[in-house]
Amino acid sequence: MENINRKNCPNCGAPITTEICPYCNVATGLDTQNADMEYPVIECKEAHIGFWNVAFPMIFAVSFGFFGFVFPILFLMIDTEMFGFTILMCLPFALIGIIAFIIAMKPLIRYFSIKNKGQEINAIVYGYMDDNILINGNPAKIVKLLVDTNDGKKFILYQLGDIKQPFKINSQIRLKVYKDIFLIENKKQYYFE
Repeated sequence: MENINRKNCPNCGAPITTEICPYCNVATGLDTQNADMEYPVIECKEAHIGFWNVAFPMIFAVSFGFFGFVFPILFLMIDTEMFGFTILMCLPFALIGIIAFIIAMKPLIRYFSIKNKGQEINAIVYGYMDDNILINGNPAKIVKLLVDTNDGKKFILYQLGDIKQPFKINSQIRLKVYKDIFLIENKKQYYFE
C-alpha cells in the first residue's frame, strides 16, 4: 500500500493526506482509496433513477409476475382440477415478482419524495472510489462529496450507478437532500471529456 505520509501537494509542496490540499485548495491527485477521511460520513440513500435500479428489476417483476399471477388464471380456464397444484408451482414466481417490484419501486419513491420535499445544497467533489457493483466487467463509481451540515462538514459517499466520473475533482455541484436521501441534480450537465 502506498505511504500517504510522503505525498506532497503538486501546487504548494505541503504534505497531504487528502484529495484536496488543505493549504492551497488544489486537487492533489491522491487516490481516494488511500486518502484520510477528515470528516464523518453521512449515510446516503441515492434517489437517482436508472436502468439498473428501476428498469432491470421491473423486467423481473413483469416476467415472474406473469408466471406467478397470470399463468394460474389462464390455467384455471383450461383445467380446473389442477388449479391447486398450479398455484403451488407458481408461488415462487409470484414471490420473486413481488420482491423485484418492491426493489424497482424504492428508487422511484425516493426520487419523487426528494423532488417534492427536498432542499438544495452545494457539495464539493473530493474524489472517486470503486463500488462493489460491476457494470460490463468494470466497477461502478462512488463519488466522495463534502457538504456543510448543521453539525459541521461531512462526507457523502454517493453511488453513481455508472462507470464514468462525471465531475471534476474540487468542483462544486448541486444536490437535493431530504432526510438521508440525496439526489445529484442535473447530473448530465456535469459530464466532461
